[in-house]
Amino acid sequence: MKYHSVLSYIRQLTSFDPETWRLLPYRLRMTYRGIDLSGANPADLGLSEDRSAGHRDSGGPDLDRILKGFSISRSDSVLDIGCGKGGAMLTLAKYPFARVDGLELSPQLVRIAQHNLERMHISNATLFCCDALNFSELDHYNYFYMYNPFPEIVMRPMMDNIVSSLRRLPRKVTLIYKNPVSHGVVVSKGFQKVGQTQRRMHHPFSIYVSNPVGAPAAEECVIHG
Repeated sequence: MKYHSVLSYIRQLTSFDPETWRLLPYRLRMTYRGIDLSGANPADLGLSEDRSAGHRDSGGPDLDRILKGFSISRSDSVLDIGCGKGGAMLTLAKYPFARVDGLELSPQLVRIAQHNLERMHISNATLFCCDALNFSELDHYNYFYMYNPFPEIVMRPMMDNIVSSLRRLPRKVTLIYKNPVSHGVVVSKGFQKVGQTQRRMHHPFSIYVSNPVGAPAAEECVIHG
């Protein structure tokens, strides 16, 4: 991590924030392995705050706990929308997805994500550096992951693109959404919320599904742990 990022993390530790202390072993392991998961603001990356959110790592034990609840197989593929430095991709790659891909607007973050993936010997991942609204390969995925990557002005047309993909290729899609600020947008596009984390955390996870036409509605559950 860069010097200023280390100082920022030390400040979080000395504030006795329980969330930071809980994730400390994971952060230390990643740092020891040479993985850069430090945060970045849109201004630092030359991005507009009107269309981009700050980057924060969302991989690690909390996401791992969520993924253990799914029956993931080699027939599944996942796209991390707004993947940043690839921290969540490193956790997703622990599961038998055929593809663990990432979509990111910032070339700077993509370069760091590529380095992180190579350091961890992840071979089934591809990074796409482009505006999310211009990405045309959504049909390849039945899982989507995001950590509040952008404001509603981008989230709404992004969900429209996913819905268009479902019309072209009907299938069950699972959306894992951390810090679901745009929950209303997701459900307005036909997705059903089927799960949420019970653990108290700064940014909880919500799980949504879009079932094929005619499939019975799923029951909502609480994700323990």
